[in-house]
Amino acid sequence: MSGPAVAIGFILLIPSVLGMLFSASLLFGFIALPAGGGLGTSESESSHPFQNDFDASFRESCAKSVKQKNLEVGYYASQQLIEQYCECALSTFKATGSETTASQSCLQQAKDGTLEQPSQDVDALYSNNTSHQSPDRAVANVARVLGGGFAVVLGISSFVGGLLGWLLVMRKRVLQCNVCGAVVNAS
Repeated sequence: MSGPAVAIGFILLIPSVLGMLFSASLLFGFIALPAGGGLGTSESESSHPFQNDFDASFRESCAKSVKQKNLEVGYYASQQLIEQYCECALSTFKATGSETTASQSCLQQAKDGTLEQPSQDVDALYSNNTSHQSPDRAVANVARVLGGGFAVVLGISSFVGGLLGWLLVMRKRVLQCNVCGAVVNAS
């Protein structure tokens, strides 16, 4: 190859290798982002109420069950009492692993009037306008997808540029016949 072609090959090859290394580290960085957390924020710093899928499912089914049982008996329980009972049942279930124990214990506390008052955040979890996924988690997931996609595109383009640069840099040794001018690879 001529001198300018080899120089162009090195100009393409070196940044391409660096680009592939950068895109690999960028891709692994986005993959390593915590799945549950946001970009530098913790769940406790979020002003939005958040609940995991199990807690959300438990709260929803508990509230529906209590409302259904109350309708069957003809008794009206306030939303606050339902929330108190379900929060008690959730914490007792997590501690004991038994729905029966949780139900009996919290029913007794409800009869005694010793159920704890839920906080405003817990109250918001029972309303229908909160999602199971925090906004910070959604932003982190979008950042992971977009950042990962950008890293892959950058890596592929760097790889193609590196191949082109390598083809220009490769110095093939050839033998040329002085009489007829035929060329044969020497390597």
